[in-house]
Amino acid sequence: MMPVLLKQLLVWILTPKQLLASVLSVLVVVSALGVAYSAHMTRNMYRDLQHLEKDHDDLEHEYEKLLLEQSAWSDYTRLDQLAQDKLAMTAPAPENTVVIQ
Repeated sequence: MMPVLLKQLLVWILTPKQLLASVLSVLVVVSALGVAYSAHMTRNMYRDLQHLEKDHDDLEHEYEKLLLEQSAWSDYTRLDQLAQDKLAMTAPAPENTVVIQ
């Protein structure tokens, strides 16, 4: 009885309509898995992109702060004051100035 039932099952599965339905069902499942995987990867990449954009913004903010600090440290009046206070430098008197042409 088992071999007859198994034989009938194989004959039924191997009919063109059933074979086509089986192949299409497998393709639908594979396609669904591909869509799920693609959505998962898209979410991961978007999360990574957001982290990178945040890092970029943080670095840009730090760069702007450093530019302001650099301009403060290299300000002419600050350098002039340091030269006078720490190095005892003064501007030369007009009679000590020589113009070369």
